Amino acid sequence: KLRTQYNFQGYIHVKAIPGANLDLVRSVGFLADRMSVNLELPTAESLKLLAPHKNRKNILSPMRLVQNQMTENKQEIIDYRNAPRFVPAGQSTQMIIGATPESDYQILKVTESLYQKFELKRVFYSAFVPVVEDKALPAKTGDGPPLLREHRLYQADWLLRYYHFQADELLSKEQPNFNPLFDPKCNWALKHLEYFPVEINQADYKMLLRVPGLGYKSAT
Repeated sequence: KLRTQYNFQGYIHVKAIPGANLDLVRSVGFLADRMSVNLELPTAESLKLLAPHKNRKNILSPMRLVQNQMTENKQEIIDYRNAPRFVPAGQSTQMIIGATPESDYQILKVTESLYQKFELKRVFYSAFVPVVEDKALPAKTGDGPPLLREHRLYQADWLLRYYHFQADELLSKEQPNFNPLFDPKCNWALKHLEYFPVEINQADYKMLLRVPGLGYKSAT
């Protein structure tokens, strides 16, 4: 109705529900700008614990469908200039962090895998907000949701997408969580002082991206 009856030409972001009819997902992809299938929680174990009615397969199936349809559509647009566009703004997902015991390293590895396997545009992180008490959930405290942790994950996510970092460069099994005092890029630099100082007139673009304070645009 928005597109055909009311002729709305603005941005539409559709949320695909895991388990939804794939034909419906395919059809709505030609009407929406972006589509997302929420991962909900970082691991299959966490889903089984907190959302047993959902499973990884039901979440990843529509995500894979969207990716494949986008690939096919790119070729269709090359062959037929006026071909309808399928999810032109790409797809995204979201996961809750802090409700289950995964480390930042585990979450970042999942994120990296999603970008590589499904060509996502964005992964969003939502800090867990305790509303009810349940033995499967973290106990309520007066500290509020883990917003700093959410912020650090977004900073690291940016490094994966625009700064050519890999998850294993930022964290490890031995040091699985981000430093609350320093952003991930600065923390990496402090651990790799052998690369500094950097001669900006001689360093390549990828090295400039690793200098704290330089952005991916200012480094060009």
